[in-house]
Amino acid sequence: MAESSESTKTSCDDQKYPVVNIRGLLFPEFFIDADTVERVIDYKPAKDDTFIVTYPKCGTTWTQFLVWEVLHKGAVPPSPNQMMFHYIPFLEFTGIDVIENLPKPKVMKTHLPFNLQPYSKSAKYIYIVRNPWDCCVSYYHHHCLEPGMPQLTFDQYFKLFIKGELGWGDFFDHVLSWYPHRNDPNILFLTYEDMKKNTRKVLLQIAEFLGESYYNDLQDEEVMNNCLKHSDFKYLKQMGMFFPKNPKVDDENAKVALKEIGEIDRNNAKENFTEVPFFRKGVIGDWRNYFSGEQIKIFNAYLINKLKNTEMENFWKPVDEETSL
Repeated sequence: MAESSESTKTSCDDQKYPVVNIRGLLFPEFFIDADTVERVIDYKPAKDDTFIVTYPKCGTTWTQFLVWEVLHKGAVPPSPNQMMFHYIPFLEFTGIDVIENLPKPKVMKTHLPFNLQPYSKSAKYIYIVRNPWDCCVSYYHHHCLEPGMPQLTFDQYFKLFIKGELGWGDFFDHVLSWYPHRNDPNILFLTYEDMKKNTRKVLLQIAEFLGESYYNDLQDEEVMNNCLKHSDFKYLKQMGMFFPKNPKVDDENAKVALKEIGEIDRNNAKENFTEVPFFRKGVIGDWRNYFSGEQIKIFNAYLINKLKNTEMENFWKPVDEETSL
């Protein structure tokens, strides 16, 4: 992929993932073009733009479906591939050209920290945060399913996570960049745990944030029930997500590959794509099946160090070293 003068690549060995450094933030080398990302960062949002933003594996795709359901009164949604690359595009992959053809209100997804996020006080932002332990495990499994990526043990991956040597950098740096803005009128700050606990309530929060008419639509019980049904984890899982079998493409074929990946669903999957378990468990607390007592101890120290003297110092507490292992 092409690189700008501000971009440098980090080499990969058997204990690392291939990443590229763009304006001081690491991005996964897979399908990332530095010029594309820099154009995303420099994009000037319009008044009707809405962004869904998270650190990876904190409920981004689920939120895309929740938002889509609110905007479409509980209609049957498109496939996950179509959602991510066409209806609510993942800008770091698709680039900003897709924005022009989006219907209003235009909704997009990024994984950018606040300092790199295309920002305007007149645009809207839905930011979701998940507890760091489950995020770590979910991100590990995500990397395991990507074709062509190094297959690491959880311990190898754990060490990269606490060093921030993954796509979109350090988890806590990302969250800390957004948290001070949680009460801004154009930002809706949600937690994955609250979304799981009471999805109905969160749908109403999203609808109210997007506009009064959407909130009024959800007062219809049939509309609300359809929104819940079509954004349910089991429903999303049965639709399937498809990744290319050979993700290493050159610049000439990159646009073709992106177009293909955004059109795939279970009914038209092609031979050069494979179904992946993108929607794995979606539960809270699964991390205890992966962390050893020593890893919990190390992670507690990491958490304390990152959150000390910040507004999030008491947001998460260190956990006991009991483990399911």
